[in-house]
Amino acid sequence: MELQEQRNRKVMNQFVRAGYVGNYLLDQEGLTNLDDWGGFDTIKEILPQDYREVADIVQVPLIDVCLKEKNRDIARAVFKAAQDYFGLVLQEMDAGKPICQHYFPISTEFLWATGVVPVSFEAFAGISAVFWTDGCEAGIDRLLAEGFPDHLCGGQTGSAGFLLDGTIPRPDILLNTTAPCDASNMMYEYVAHKFNVPLVVVESPYHKNERGLKFAIDEIKRAIEELERLTGNTLDENKLRECCNYSNEAIQYFLKLEELRRIRPMPDPGWHRPADTIFLIQLGTPMAAAYFKSVYEAVKARADKGLGVIPEGKKETRLAWGYAWMAYDLPFFDWLEEEHGATYTADTLTYLPLDIGMIDTKNVETMIEGIAWRFLNMPMGRQTMGFSSVWVNDFVDIVKIFKAQAVIVAGHMACKHYWALNKLLTDEVKERTGARTLRFEVDMFDKRFTPGPEMRRIMTEFFKSQ
Repeated sequence: MELQEQRNRKVMNQFVRAGYVGNYLLDQEGLTNLDDWGGFDTIKEILPQDYREVADIVQVPLIDVCLKEKNRDIARAVFKAAQDYFGLVLQEMDAGKPICQHYFPISTEFLWATGVVPVSFEAFAGISAVFWTDGCEAGIDRLLAEGFPDHLCGGQTGSAGFLLDGTIPRPDILLNTTAPCDASNMMYEYVAHKFNVPLVVVESPYHKNERGLKFAIDEIKRAIEELERLTGNTLDENKLRECCNYSNEAIQYFLKLEELRRIRPMPDPGWHRPADTIFLIQLGTPMAAAYFKSVYEAVKARADKGLGVIPEGKKETRLAWGYAWMAYDLPFFDWLEEEHGATYTADTLTYLPLDIGMIDTKNVETMIEGIAWRFLNMPMGRQTMGFSSVWVNDFVDIVKIFKAQAVIVAGHMACKHYWALNKLLTDEVKERTGARTLRFEVDMFDKRFTPGPEMRRIMTEFFKSQ
């Protein structure tokens, strides 16, 4: 298979450097706020020259959030995992391995085991939205200039725009699942056609039962056969087992974190929920396992000391997010804790049911079955490819498990399937749990749709009305 010549690494280099800058600042003894050292402009002067470009575009409020005592250890885990993961991807690219850009709600162990380098297509835009002042807006605008409508998902339009600009590597293979939305399916077809890239599609069953599992197993096997044909590689059983072991370790710590979030006072700060999703995408890597282990240990240490995340004297209000986080404004979730005593328990993209299970690594068949079951239950794919009762029941469970007092339905403007559901969900949650609900629209990746100040106004009015 002939690899693409253009493997531009600008965006991934920026992610690696952001990890370096973040950990460098966290390592400075006594630095708990950027103003301690005269502000960020002063601090930039002590950075190595190669890293000043990243410092010029990073979200400064995010750095201040990461420097807070309650957030520092988790921030280290975020920056280290990002630095290590994208460093690994760059290393594998240098070794000549083909890049497989994939739709995020799929477990990637079998991709690593067939000798490709999996990178979530949406991660390029999503992580840019997390780190940079202007997020992934340049990528979104670049794609819209091609005539695409403005109500598509910025996670995909941003990454597609980066491809058109040549700032991320062109994929050698695309892999998509058919859950959950037509727009995402068509975006993968567009990219495959535009860049002449083979597209492997994993069909998503509607039912989460024995028949659905058998269908998913067959689809994973078919995808492996396609990858073997495209690359000339053969599935490596030992590599698959290694990746499944990393995956199991990550899931074990993730489920332990869910247990810790039941504790009062809440010991787990909410600003890192998007990072949780990012590293769920990277299941099968040592970075994902290390990330969730580090976060668990940091949160467990706080729980053991009886430390919460809200200021002393404020009453804790527990929130569940009926859709998902806003990647472009992680400081918003820290602001909720500091200003309103509101904690972040879970959302659609950072919740796994207890029966997600561990992958049995006995042989290839058992591993594929475990991966297929996980595929059926990955965040978003689980809720959106099936009956509406799955999503509704998940949030009734979330409210009860975490004792949430309100469900905030900040619905992503691009997810039309959810806008057909959110009123049903809020009515059911109120009736079955008594929790209050709030609904409004955002773009998870583009601050221009519902800017940070507007989100803070909405939430302040909500809390005043209690």
